[in-house]
Amino acid sequence: MRTVLLLLAALAVATGPALALRCHVCTSSSNCKQPAVCPASSRFCKTMNTVEPLKGNLVKKDCAESCTPNYTLQGQVSSGTGSIQCCQEDLCNEKLHNAAPTRTALAHSALSLGLALSLLAIVLAPSL
Repeated sequence: MRTVLLLLAALAVATGPALALRCHVCTSSSNCKQPAVCPASSRFCKTMNTVEPLKGNLVKKDCAESCTPNYTLQGQVSSGTGSIQCCQEDLCNEKLHNAAPTRTALAHSALSLGLALSLLAIVLAPSL
């Protein structure tokens, strides 16, 4: 019985970080919103704002394995330049200017571990 519970706890911890991130994935001249499930390797939602010479403003939202933010001050964007914003929560790239901090997968792992340990404590408590 204990072996089964330990296997269930290990499974809960292992599957926690495997939950797929959801991001808006689209390209538009304005703030687009198209939710999509990201590949398992993606850890970030990414928003890139650029100024294209003949097209004007271009907003591209996507899933990303890695992301390095690059913020430009308003009024300092010239042709071909822009900003990159990164976040790590479901659909966090909804707004063009997202102030949400990036988080690591550690938060998801800690939640899964806490859940598994709580379940294990509840099941084993009567036998102690």
